[in-house]
Amino acid sequence: MNISNRLLVVSLIFLLKIGEHSYAQEGDADQPSTGTTRSTPRLHYLEKPIFVELNNQTDFIEYPVNQSSEKAEIDLTSEVEDGMTELFELAIETIEENGGAWDSQLVEQLSSLGSLQQQSLNHPAAIESYKRAIQISRIAQGLHTPDQIPLLESMIDSLIVSENWEQADLYSDYLFFVQHKAYGIDDPRLIPAIERLASWNITAFNLGYGDQLGARLSTAQMLFSAGLRAVVSNYGRSDERVLQYLKDLARSAYYVKMYPEYLVGMDQPEFRARQENLRQKLDSFTIYPRSFSLGEAALQDIINYHIQEDGSVFAIAEAITHLADWYLLFERRNIAQSRYLQAWTLLSTEPDGDQLKQRLFGNVVPLPTFIEGPKNLEMRASVPKVQSKLNYSIADVSFSVSITGSVRDVKILAEEDEENANVLSRLRRAVRFSKFRPQIEKGRPIHSEGHVFRYRYWY
Repeated sequence: MNISNRLLVVSLIFLLKIGEHSYAQEGDADQPSTGTTRSTPRLHYLEKPIFVELNNQTDFIEYPVNQSSEKAEIDLTSEVEDGMTELFELAIETIEENGGAWDSQLVEQLSSLGSLQQQSLNHPAAIESYKRAIQISRIAQGLHTPDQIPLLESMIDSLIVSENWEQADLYSDYLFFVQHKAYGIDDPRLIPAIERLASWNITAFNLGYGDQLGARLSTAQMLFSAGLRAVVSNYGRSDERVLQYLKDLARSAYYVKMYPEYLVGMDQPEFRARQENLRQKLDSFTIYPRSFSLGEAALQDIINYHIQEDGSVFAIAEAITHLADWYLLFERRNIAQSRYLQAWTLLSTEPDGDQLKQRLFGNVVPLPTFIEGPKNLEMRASVPKVQSKLNYSIADVSFSVSITGSVRDVKILAEEDEENANVLSRLRRAVRFSKFRPQIEKGRPIHSEGHVFRYRYWY
């Protein structure tokens, strides 16, 4: 796996950690005593479950590799990388001897060295190489030179992989400042910068990093909104990126609705000043995050997108269903049922309508559908939990789902012992408080039993 793919995987893992505060509030009072001084395991992350067919038990399979050939490849790669590192270091030393420590020729060599160090997973060294390259670039080209942008992007990747949240946060803000100053709000080159900073703020929120988590959501919403406007303005509403921005807005609105406690203190002068500064940069309309109405509008716009752009009956019905899911999540049951019926009726007009209805409504579906990946069950800003530092395990869980999407009759099918009893108890509680789209028959939600889903959890 090359460095760009490796970093993408790590970033996606972080992007996809979401909090479920209600779970964390399920008390610690019932923690069993182990009779030792060892700390009781806690359930930190819960991955979106996978449906398990009873006659086809799905397994998470890790295929064995040829260890001898893998080792030979690693050794060979290591030798090549060591040799290239020496060449770059020699080139850097030569330039320093001839032109001094701030010679602009060093930027290219330091950048190449940093990239090689990333490939070798030596991220601390890569960070230092990029930092020095950035410093030299700023001295040679000016404090706000756009030449430092790719260097900053690469360094931030290594900071995230290294779990250096403070520096990643600092340089993410600085990177956007440089890009905004170089391009301006109306330049399409700013669109990736907007997406990157918005995604980082969602990541920071999911990690629980920062003193004001509400500011993360406010920042993300302003950026997603600005990104959407920029895409539409430069490329039109038919651009496929419109869909992703609408999903991102729904996602951020969901967080705001679910975690209002993190919005406390948003009227503080320091917060308002920072948000107002960003609002002006983005030419935005508000600094306060929106919740239910924003998510509803974004999901409705997704329906309109499919109606206007692709005309796919299934895509339209699926988008209507996602809007119904939104209403169900927030106890708007009557309108949710009407939207489910609307989607069902629409699919009935298709020649293969029965198959399409089975595909969309034949099984219960974990909600919300627009959020993938692990949920952060215990958000603590002071001590963000990271999957790479935790153990994980897998458990099958059976339950029934009511017509309102509530989970009932939860049973853990994994073997329980003294070591995992507490964690499985918390898993059971987390599943019980989750929400599922119920099965739909004849356009109406029904109560259904005997569902088995496989959960991966970190502790």
